[in-house]
Amino acid sequence: MTSSEPSKEELLTQFAELKQEVEELRKENQRLRAKLRWYEGPHTPPSKDQSDQEESSSSDGDEDDEQPRTDGGTPGRKAGHEPEWRDAPDPNEEIEVTCDCCPECGEQFDESAGVSPRLVEELPDPQPPEVTQYNRHHYECHSCGTETVASHPDCPDEGQFGVNVIAQSALSRYDHRLPYRKIGDRFEQLHGLELSAASTWHATERAARAGRCEYEQIRRQIQQADVVHVDETGIKRDGEQAWLWTFTTDEHTLYAVRESRGSDVPAEVLGEDFAGTVICDGWTAYPAFSETLQRCWAHILREAEEAAEQQDEGKPIYRALRQLYVALQARLESDVTVRERAELQRVARRELESLIERSVPDGPVATLLGKIEGGLDHWLTFVGEPGVSPTNNAAENALREPVVLRKLIGTLRNDRGMFVHETLLSLLATWRQQGRNPYEELRRVVQDNEMLSRAQAVPAVASSR
Repeated sequence: MTSSEPSKEELLTQFAELKQEVEELRKENQRLRAKLRWYEGPHTPPSKDQSDQEESSSSDGDEDDEQPRTDGGTPGRKAGHEPEWRDAPDPNEEIEVTCDCCPECGEQFDESAGVSPRLVEELPDPQPPEVTQYNRHHYECHSCGTETVASHPDCPDEGQFGVNVIAQSALSRYDHRLPYRKIGDRFEQLHGLELSAASTWHATERAARAGRCEYEQIRRQIQQADVVHVDETGIKRDGEQAWLWTFTTDEHTLYAVRESRGSDVPAEVLGEDFAGTVICDGWTAYPAFSETLQRCWAHILREAEEAAEQQDEGKPIYRALRQLYVALQARLESDVTVRERAELQRVARRELESLIERSVPDGPVATLLGKIEGGLDHWLTFVGEPGVSPTNNAAENALREPVVLRKLIGTLRNDRGMFVHETLLSLLATWRQQGRNPYEELRRVVQDNEMLSRAQAVPAVASSR
């Protein structure tokens, strides 16, 4: 051994140090993988999964590796699709812009050689508030003694804020996501109207109390629907755990803030005798409420993909599930009779049963097969019923705006906050679905003067945990 070569003791020391470093890296790798699974788990909606965005859209790959879309569409504009341009408005005024002489040499112009029109859209200068005093006369009937106070459509039953102030406060909070302090600042900057944060809160609350009757109308419409997408997400109520539920159809969306995540909430909102189909995820509250369910295929495909990544036994199961889903979607796109749908449903159920019968070791794949078996009666409802979607993407999309708002609000303070939150979110979401202008609709419900009292401004049922 030469003097430049390390001794045996030095090699053992280096080996021990490397072994310790490898062990630390292994633990760090496990920690990071666990954290990655948290953000890209099977229950993470596709909109939050950022793992595929780093890959180039032009990268080559096997067609068999392409992921099936579960929202019924394809990303981006179709090839050859013409761009859509904003329609030019009709001008309120035309101004002739002329020039008398050449700016270079000063020679006088005889006449214009042509016109180059340019449309300019501008907002009028913000106007100061109008202050109106309504002298409401009182009357007493000489026959029956009834006392009557005269009303005016522009005079709210309570408070000193008019219809526009109330509507803009609510819209600024729940559409523009502004804090109440910022809403007050905006009124002062644009209109010179001084409103405290508390005043803007009271104005927003009045909008919710005025719109509660329409909220109940939305609930009645959803109760009569044939198909309802249902989902829930966490929200804080005075720092404690509560839940924001969404019930969505093609034309209506209703939110309900409750302290419960149990089957009592859909029973309350939809009614004990609800006869439609509920599209949902695998949460146990749904089968406890109804037997007519459609379990979400987007969830089970994500869970199968994750199981396949963790256990080799899961790869053929994930591939079989994906192929079954794609084949069913393709078949149902054609004109399928009721009898053909029933036969297709029977064949697909046998495919699922064959997956369940596979023998696999304990682990994620066994858990996945248990979930498939537990929902066996609910995976294929969409095959037999044409109006049922195989995924719950509609409900997940309906929760996106409330989730963003949740990050800004932090926590709802009390029952009145829950009441305002669920009412205004429901009204705005439904109006957008129906193509109606939220600001005009808010003005309408406030102007109707059908405002609940503050004592009634609480959620319909204070559900237990």
